[in-house]
Amino acid sequence: MSNKFYKILKDKRSPLYLYVISFSESIFLPIPTDTFLIPMALANKDRAISLALYTTLFSVLGGAIAYMIGFLLFDTVGIKIIENFDLIEKFQEFSLSINEYGYLFIFIAGFTPIPYKIAAIASGVSGISFPVFIIFSLASRGLRFLSEAILCRSLGNRAENIIKKYFFVLTIILLVSLIGFIIIKKVIFN
Repeated sequence: MSNKFYKILKDKRSPLYLYVISFSESIFLPIPTDTFLIPMALANKDRAISLALYTTLFSVLGGAIAYMIGFLLFDTVGIKIIENFDLIEKFQEFSLSINEYGYLFIFIAGFTPIPYKIAAIASGVSGISFPVFIIFSLASRGLRFLSEAILCRSLGNRAENIIKKYFFVLTIILLVSLIGFIIIKKVIFN
């Protein structure tokens, strides 16, 4: 990390920028919040956990706005966001997944590289319970951001390489575990 970049990350206004990015990413911004959280957590190890907690809060607040866009304004605003990212086909898949797997899909979308904004809008369109949407969003986004912050705090600069190298593998393990859980649940309870 260059000295100039490190100085920017240590600036007292930097967390505010991180929270605005986190909020915006959950609605329309195409850049993942992790891109900003990880370097900030590395530069501010003593505040890494609080940065992750506030990042989670602002991400879920943005997700709540995206949910409302899906619930109230899909035909005017929501469709434009989806078209802007050229994700109409993915949105249709997400909507089917939400209808079939419900809250588990929200958890998966909040933790994995699946665009959380699309899952939030699809949740609103599908009429998923708003309080449960918030609970699952807090759990998944919190798990994701807190995991990154804890790694940054405990491993320092090595954390960035570990996150880059293993995040996809951990995501696949989580997805396979959840799919296994769904299959077992259907076999046992149906």
